[in-house]
Amino acid sequence: MDDKYYVEKFLSFLEVERRAPNLPLLNELTKSHQLKVRWENLSKIVDYEKGFATEQFLPPMYVYINRIVDQGGGGTCWTLAIGFRWLLEKLGYEVQYLYMDHGHLCLRVELEQPYYVDVGYTAPLFMAYPLFQSFTVKNDRETFVYDVQHHRIEVTRTPGPFKTLSTKPVSFESLRSVFLESNNWETGKMLKDLLVFGYINGVPTSLTTNTLKQFLPDQVVTKTLTVEEVLDVIHSFKIDRNLYLQAKEIFQRRLSIKQD
Repeated sequence: MDDKYYVEKFLSFLEVERRAPNLPLLNELTKSHQLKVRWENLSKIVDYEKGFATEQFLPPMYVYINRIVDQGGGGTCWTLAIGFRWLLEKLGYEVQYLYMDHGHLCLRVELEQPYYVDVGYTAPLFMAYPLFQSFTVKNDRETFVYDVQHHRIEVTRTPGPFKTLSTKPVSFESLRSVFLESNNWETGKMLKDLLVFGYINGVPTSLTTNTLKQFLPDQVVTKTLTVEEVLDVIHSFKIDRNLYLQAKEIFQRRLSIKQD
């Protein structure tokens, strides 16, 4: 099957109609991607097994799209940015990578001006933003401040980390060492727990191994789950049970090796 098939499969999942590339379409794609594609490290853990032997941690695009559509998967910032760039370029957009220290990949999309697009940061970024204009957005989970300085952009999340975004486009090859470090079981920050984030009935919701957090307007509800309750939440995220169980088996096995 060719690229056209997978473009249409991706668009159908996002429930976005294909048309000429412009800002309204970019915003529609970004919002739908944020709401429907899960940020998760389950597929990262599954891909680790093959990647450990070959240093090829990224799945082929057809695997990535099938996993999103058929298994409710997604990825971390690396796979989400790479996958979204692929889709946007197939739709006719001019897209480049941007790097945010430490270890975050996002996109620069050129229209009448450059735009910052970020679908892999679990932040409330439901549209494209002019790259060189400051803005602040918030939801029940956090406040996200994007502050444009002279030669860099400071990003502050409350609660959350402070990062610096370079406005200079970068190649994936130039970031390969950073990417490989993120896939190192000893150093990779996103390999410490089983992680899922998404929106369930519009509510920002995270699962960290067996801890559920729901970010409601007036409170954060935190609950420690049983094994069966975790599987119920995985179902609520619309993630395939087998994808979760495969990742869990690898995670527990790698954890036991590390402890030994």
